[in-house]
Amino acid sequence: MLKEIQCPFFNHARITFHKGLNIILGDDDAKNSIGKSTALMVIDFVQGGDSFLEDEAGVIRALGHHHYNFSFVFSGKPYFFSRSTDASDVVYVCGSNYARLNELPVELYRRRLKELYGLESLENSFRSIVSPFARIWKKGGLEPDHPFISAPKEPSGTAVGRLIDLFDRSKDIFAEKKVIDEQKERKKIIAASMNAEIIPSINKAKYKENTKTIAENSVQIEQLKQGFSGALNAYEALFDRGLRRMQQRKDELVNLRNGLQGKINRLQREISGITPRLAANIALVTEYFPSVDVTRLENVEAFHQRIGSIVKKELKDELSSAQAEETALTAEIISLEQQIETALKSKGMPDDMFKRIFDLKEITDKAAEENKYYEQKAKLEEAIKISGHRLDEIYGSIFLDIEAKINLKLKAFNKVVYGPTRNSSELRIKSSNSYSFTSPADSGTGKSYAGLIGFDMAMLSLTRLPFVIHDSVVYKNIEVAAIKRILRILAVIKSKQIFLSFDEAKKFGCQAEQLLKKFSVLKLSHNDLLYNKDWRDKK
Repeated sequence: MLKEIQCPFFNHARITFHKGLNIILGDDDAKNSIGKSTALMVIDFVQGGDSFLEDEAGVIRALGHHHYNFSFVFSGKPYFFSRSTDASDVVYVCGSNYARLNELPVELYRRRLKELYGLESLENSFRSIVSPFARIWKKGGLEPDHPFISAPKEPSGTAVGRLIDLFDRSKDIFAEKKVIDEQKERKKIIAASMNAEIIPSINKAKYKENTKTIAENSVQIEQLKQGFSGALNAYEALFDRGLRRMQQRKDELVNLRNGLQGKINRLQREISGITPRLAANIALVTEYFPSVDVTRLENVEAFHQRIGSIVKKELKDELSSAQAEETALTAEIISLEQQIETALKSKGMPDDMFKRIFDLKEITDKAAEENKYYEQKAKLEEAIKISGHRLDEIYGSIFLDIEAKINLKLKAFNKVVYGPTRNSSELRIKSSNSYSFTSPADSGTGKSYAGLIGFDMAMLSLTRLPFVIHDSVVYKNIEVAAIKRILRILAVIKSKQIFLSFDEAKKFGCQAEQLLKKFSVLKLSHNDLLYNKDWRDKK
């Protein structure tokens, strides 16, 4: 628990805290700008928060950069720290006299607090866990319809995930989420491979077309097999590895030769197109453009002829190399054709039949390969869908459990505060991305904020949430009689900490006033401010 905060600018030097209810009490005139909300901001600051640094109250602007020394007690052991506004990204580990021993990056400090508060098994960060329950003016957490969001625009899915985590149910969905994440990652890899044309990419229409092709070609292959009466039927010949390799190599070489022949034709056209420009061409130019510089044209022509002769030589060399390569490919193709023909004759199979079967088999295999990847993708999508349904069922069970526990606490809280005839606020978790928190038949402002307080009390009771921070603004719209009862509820909290700013004690009667004074850790007023410098109404 937080034990104390010291600051050289505090009027009272230090604030000492205890378990249970800790009240920053204002005066009976409900004066503003005396430091109640700022004191809560400082408490949030020493708990690793950064909202104080936004300086909405003008503290840093008025005092300059300064530091706070503070201590915690966990399992009877004290821990001493210090944090400065000008170096807020580090927290100093201190001795008992606040002499700085070493420093921690603020993220490591937050992890340390998470460990000390016994929250290390939760998935969320320490600040994600506690920040929604620090309900301070100018910081946030004051929306009664969204009691567990950390920021105004935070996605509902993040807030629901936080609630699940606080109830220690994240592990229940971890395994199924891991399966879905792995499946989605595989799907992502397949999609990327298809986009990069590493594996075939087809749609459902092409899949159906391929299925039809496979069926039709299988029939044709079977008919050819049945019609052949040689020593080895066509279907068996098709699976002769040597024959298949030779045929595939031949097809590769034919494709290479086709490409070379296109290159040879291009080179021949380019060579034939580079010829000396005739003098008649220059004469033709001068006929239409009498003022042209004939000497310059002749010089350019001479240059082009020299360049042409150089390029022609390079092109001829390239053509000669391409023709030699074509000759070699043709020789290898002829050799393969002869080997295939010899092999087929030894098996008693006509080579045209083998070629026909081979082509059918190649088309069939290509279609089957495309369909295989389509089926893998479709199977993966179906698995993701099934896993999603299982996850939804797990979520549903968790939501019902959390709803039942919180709503039971809310009803008990509401019964004490308003009596049995008034409806309590209700939590409804619709999905992992949607929830509502309302009072079905009573949408009054005061009732809504009372529901927010009731929610926090439920969370303190049902989860490992270590503390809540309530600014006085949370209580302003709640009727006096209800606040009296709420204060009695807050006063019985012993194992956790509640930090509350409050004022107008006399307004709530002698009993409530005594309770407020009993649990006060700091009394502020118009003449007794939080800090020893007063910058109110000054420019």
